[in-house]
Amino acid sequence: MVVVGFLAGGSLVRAQPNAASTGVPNAGSTGTDKSSTQTQTFTKLQNPLEADDIQEVIFLAVDIAMYVGGAFAILAIIFVGFKFVFAQGNATELTEAKKWLLYIIIGLAILISAKVIVEVVKNTLVKSGVVDQSVFTLPN
Repeated sequence: MVVVGFLAGGSLVRAQPNAASTGVPNAGSTGTDKSSTQTQTFTKLQNPLEADDIQEVIFLAVDIAMYVGGAFAILAIIFVGFKFVFAQGNATELTEAKKWLLYIIIGLAILISAKVIVEVVKNTLVKSGVVDQSVFTLPN
C-alpha cells in the first residue's frame, strides 16, 4: 500500500529545477534579467466538506458515524433475532442472545447520545481553560 502511495505521489509532485540539477549556468540566478524569471500559479483546493470550522467537522463526523452505526445496529438486531430463533429454547444460547441484545442497546444509546457527548466535552474543555473558544471557529 505504501509503495502504491509513493508511485502515485511521484506523478503528482512537480518540482522546479535548480541550477545544480539543470547544468545551465545562471539558471537559478536572481539577477535583473526579467526574461529568465518564472511565475508560479497555485491552485486553490476546494473544501469537499460543507464545514467552516472544527466544530462543524466534528458534528459531521458524528452524523456519519450515526448513519453507519445505525445501519450496523439494524443488521445486528436482525442477527440477534436469528440467534433467538435458532436457540430453540436452549438456555445457554438464549442467555448469549440476550447479552448480544443488551450490548446492541447500550451501543445504540451511546450512538444516539454522541452529539451530546461531543458538546459536553467541548464545553468542559472551553470552560476549564484547556482550550480556547477560538479553536472551534475559524477567523474571518
